[in-house]
Amino acid sequence: MRKNHIKNEKGALSFEFLGILPFYFMFFLLLWQVVATGYSVMTAKSAVNDAAKIYAATNEYSQARDAAQKAIGSSSAISFKDLSIAPSSGDGKFTVTLKSEHSLVFIPDKWRDKASMDLEMKAFGKVLVYESSY
Repeated sequence: MRKNHIKNEKGALSFEFLGILPFYFMFFLLLWQVVATGYSVMTAKSAVNDAAKIYAATNEYSQARDAAQKAIGSSSAISFKDLSIAPSSGDGKFTVTLKSEHSLVFIPDKWRDKASMDLEMKAFGKVLVYESSY
């Protein structure tokens, strides 16, 4: 009777599944973090490009900053920190630098400031100058 009891494999699949289940959860959490990081990088690149376009057209820092903040939006994955524009040597060229912060997705709010990554994106451009011939 003991021999039959040892060879009985009923429920073995359930134990194997329960042993693997934490690894599946960790894999999907990691996959979600990779997606959130990709989203943050693409959003930051888009925001700095928008700011550079607006600054090239208007030569107004405040409008460029507003465009960058609007492009980043109110996502929980990325937040706006700072935007700086450094003009070049008087030829109309400039460099826009966007500083943002990417928070890890599954970290509680009270630890997010310690568990986040700083993203810095740059864009280069030239101010469009419209001279009137009148």
